[in-house]
Amino acid sequence: MQAIIFIVLFILNTSLLADDQNSSLINADKATYTALLKTINASKIANDETALQKILLEKLINTPPSITIIPPKTPENIDDYSRLLNRYIVNVIKKELLMSKIRSISNKIKTLEKELASLANDPLAQRTPQLQSALYTKSLQEYKEQSDVISKEMPIIEKMLIDTLKTFSFEQESLSAKTQSNQEEAFKLRSAMENISVKKERFELLGDKRDRGVSPNLIASTKESYTKAVRASISSLFLEFSNALKLKSSKAFAIEKKILDEMNNMESTTGTKDAVAALLHTMEKSYLGTIDTITGSTTQELKNILKASWVMISEPVFTLNGTPINIFKLILAGLIFTLSIFGGGFYKASIKKITYNSKSINPATRTILANIGYYLIIVTAFFIALNILGIDLSSIALVAGALSVGIGFGLQNIVSNLVSGIILMFERSIKIGDFVELSDTIRGHVTDIRMRSTTLNTNGNIDVIVPNRNFIETNVINWTMHDKFKRFDIPFGVAYGTKPEYVAEVIIEAVNAQAYEDVVNTSERYTNVLMTGMGSSSVDFILQVWIHGEEILSPTKTMSRFLILTYNTLNEHGIEIPFPQHDVHIKSVDKSAYKGLSNQK
Repeated sequence: MQAIIFIVLFILNTSLLADDQNSSLINADKATYTALLKTINASKIANDETALQKILLEKLINTPPSITIIPPKTPENIDDYSRLLNRYIVNVIKKELLMSKIRSISNKIKTLEKELASLANDPLAQRTPQLQSALYTKSLQEYKEQSDVISKEMPIIEKMLIDTLKTFSFEQESLSAKTQSNQEEAFKLRSAMENISVKKERFELLGDKRDRGVSPNLIASTKESYTKAVRASISSLFLEFSNALKLKSSKAFAIEKKILDEMNNMESTTGTKDAVAALLHTMEKSYLGTIDTITGSTTQELKNILKASWVMISEPVFTLNGTPINIFKLILAGLIFTLSIFGGGFYKASIKKITYNSKSINPATRTILANIGYYLIIVTAFFIALNILGIDLSSIALVAGALSVGIGFGLQNIVSNLVSGIILMFERSIKIGDFVELSDTIRGHVTDIRMRSTTLNTNGNIDVIVPNRNFIETNVINWTMHDKFKRFDIPFGVAYGTKPEYVAEVIIEAVNAQAYEDVVNTSERYTNVLMTGMGSSSVDFILQVWIHGEEILSPTKTMSRFLILTYNTLNEHGIEIPFPQHDVHIKSVDKSAYKGLSNQK
C-alpha cells in the first residue's frame, strides 16, 4: 500500500514541479511550497524524511519579509552625532557577520549541488536536498541584500560625520570628564565579569550546579552592560577626536590611538578595527590635509612603536635568584660588556703603541701590562653588568659553587690554562720574543701570551696556538732565555782505518778557515771534534760548534751548513765516509733449491 502511495506522490510531484525539479523547487514560490506540503500531509506517511520535508516547507512558506532599514538622518546635536558613529560601528560588525554567513551558506549550497548531482536518477530522493537548498538560497539572497544596504549606507554616514562636524561646538573639559567616567564604569564592569567567571569556575570544580549568584542571565547582563560602557567610552573619545580635528590639533592622532585601543576591549575583529581606523583617517585628511595626516600618523605610529617596544623590553622574561630580569636590562648589560671588550682591545693596542719605543720597557713587560689591563677591564665590566641586572653580588657564591662542580666535570683544562697563563705572565720564564721548543715539530718565537694560550710563530711563518698548561706541565726548551749562545752538535762518521786525530784536525781547521762571524772561539766556548763511538760500519764523531746571534734560531739551516762543510772536507782529504755493510752467512740450503741453482749453472 505504501509503495502505491509513493508512486502516486511521485506522479503528482512530477506534474506539479515540471521537468526540472532541481530548478523548480529551489526557485519556486510560496504557492508551490504550499501545494507540496498539502500533498505530503495527504499521504499520511510518517517517517524522518517526510517530517524533515514538512519542516523545510513550513520554513519556506513562513519566511519573514525582508527587514526595512531606516536610512540615517543628518545629526542635529552632539548626541545624534555620537549615535551616528555607533551606527557606523554596528554596521561594520553586521557586515562582517553577514559576510561570514554568506561564505558559510555558499559552501553548504555547493555541497547540496554535489548531492543532487549524485541523485540525478532518483527525482523523489532529490526532494529533501532541493528544499534545503531552496531555504539556503533564500537566506543567501536575504543576507546579500542586507550587506548591499549596509555597504551603501556606510559612505553616507562617513560623509555626514565629516560635513556636520563643522556645525557643532564641543566643551573639552566635559568631554574628558565623560570619557573618564565611561572608562571607569567599563573597568568596574570588567572586574565584575572576571569575579563572576572566577566564582563560576570555582563552583563548577566543586560540582555545584546551583545558581549561587552566578546565573547565565547575570553573566549575560553584565557582559551586555560592559559592552555598552565600552561603546560609550568609544563615543566620548570620538567626540574628543572630532573636537581636535575641528581645532586642527595634532592631539587627534593620539586620541585616534586611544579609540583603536578601546575597540580591543570591545572584542571587535580586525576588520572592524580597520574600518574604524579608515573612517578616522578619512576625517583627518578632510580637516588636516593629506600631508599633515601622513606626518601626524607617522609620528604617532612611531610613538606607538616606541611605547610598545619599551613595554615589551620592560616586561620580565625570567627570574634569576628571585630577581626579575627584563630584555632592557639584558640589552644594557650586553652593551656594557661589549663596549668593555672593545675598550679593552683599544687599551691593549694603546699600551703596546705607547711603550713600543720605550727602552725601559721590554716586550714581555709591555705584553703583561696590556693583558692585565685588558682582563681587568673585562672583569670590572662583568660585575657592573651583574649589578645592572639587579643580581646581588653575594649570590655569586652560588654560581661559584655550581661552577666548581662544572670544573670538576669538564672545565678543569680551561681553568688550568688560565692559571698557567697568569703564572707565565708573572714568572717570566717565557717572554715575548723568546725562541722556545716544545717538541721536534713545534718550535718558534713567542709572539703573544694570553690568559688561555700562547702563540708561537715558527720559522715557516706558521702561528701555533699552544695551551698555557703545556708550558707548565711539560719540558720546554727556551733557546734565548738568558742569551743567544748555543752549541750545535753535528754528527758524522768515517771508515775504519782512519786516524781519529787526523779527522779532528782537518775538520777543526776547515771550520776555522771559514771565519764564520757567528762561530764563537773562546777559552770556554770553542770548536771541537769528539769521537763518540765505534759503530758497526763507521767510527762516529761529533763536531761541536758554538753559535752566537740570530742563526741559532734557524737550527735546521745551521746544521745543514756544517754538515755540508764536514762532507766536503772529508772528501777533499780522501777520508772515506762509510755506508752500512752486512755479511750474510748461509748455514744450510734446501736440497730442491740447491738442485735448482745447480741446474742454472
